[in-house]
Amino acid sequence: MTPKSGIAPQDEAQLPPIAQPRFGTTPGQEAGIFDTLQTRIMTHWTEARMILEKKMPAPRTAIVYPTYVCNQDCLWCEYNAENTNKDLDRVMSKEKLFKLCDDLHALGVRGVEFCGGGEPTLHPHLAELVRKMKSQGTSIGLLTNGTKLKGELASALVDCASYVRVGFDGATPETANRVKRPKTPEARFEAVCENIMGMLALRRERGTGVRISIKVVLDANNYHEVEECVRVAIRLGVDSVQFKAARLVASELNEEQGQAVNVQMRELRQKYPQMPVVGGTDKINMTTKCWLTPLQLTVDPMGEVYLCCYYRHRKEKHSIGNCFTTPLDALWYSQKHWEAIDGIEPHECNNLDCRFVKYNQILDEAMIDNDMQYEFI
Repeated sequence: MTPKSGIAPQDEAQLPPIAQPRFGTTPGQEAGIFDTLQTRIMTHWTEARMILEKKMPAPRTAIVYPTYVCNQDCLWCEYNAENTNKDLDRVMSKEKLFKLCDDLHALGVRGVEFCGGGEPTLHPHLAELVRKMKSQGTSIGLLTNGTKLKGELASALVDCASYVRVGFDGATPETANRVKRPKTPEARFEAVCENIMGMLALRRERGTGVRISIKVVLDANNYHEVEECVRVAIRLGVDSVQFKAARLVASELNEEQGQAVNVQMRELRQKYPQMPVVGGTDKINMTTKCWLTPLQLTVDPMGEVYLCCYYRHRKEKHSIGNCFTTPLDALWYSQKHWEAIDGIEPHECNNLDCRFVKYNQILDEAMIDNDMQYEFI
């Protein structure tokens, strides 16, 4: 019998147990996973102390958008204008991309996540770059729609990446393809499932530690498939499945739908303990200005450097300059950078779900509201 998802026929009851995840505590216990991810911000204590003292630290992480082109046209995508504007330089040249990553390394960045307002794997030189960066000691992450995870790129990622997170946004071909609106056959749900299974097989063969997971953005079109998404994750054999809500779109979940999803997710963590189910639709709002943006930076395909990846609705205010025309280190340590940080408006941050909201809360408590004296062991 063929599963509803269209994945290779197999009796779910006979599936082998999923390997224990290499993060968090017990599989399926969100608290363990989130404790690890949230308290990771405490490893930035030294840099945070510098920021409080108005001393700019070197960034540890960079988010790089290699392209503004995409082979899907997701219903809720906020980058449609960039994806369809042929007057933009929508793909960073190989020369600029490689130099940018060298400059990031020289600046102090130790982890680079490729993602973007376009599909990063459409950059023709990404596999070569991934191997080069790994040889330099840079850790690599990738957020992708999964349509190009094959061949040399899949091989390079299995060998070199820390994590690969694939956007599914549906558990059946009908729903996923309706939401993702693939432009080519290789961008369809069925092909993405094949690519993931191929990467997982390659990981087993090579014994590498890359974490491969799926991410589902929920709106009114697909929230009814939450459980089936978890079942797809189990059938594929990925390391985890993450859920989050689409924001600023007409199809955004209403309060009743969002609460129903969260209740269901709590039940699914009990029902499927072998699969870490993380995320949810709850929204935590900023009440004070974000002061932790110097821990990372974002660069778009045109070389514009932003405070964070949530710049789309405030480009001018969030930009600190262009690294194709001004050296990156000069931008980073500039007065304009401090002015951009001081200009952050919490109500604008609250338009979207930003993980720095929780990070700010943790470090506000640890370093400002109630000094926990981390100078001592």
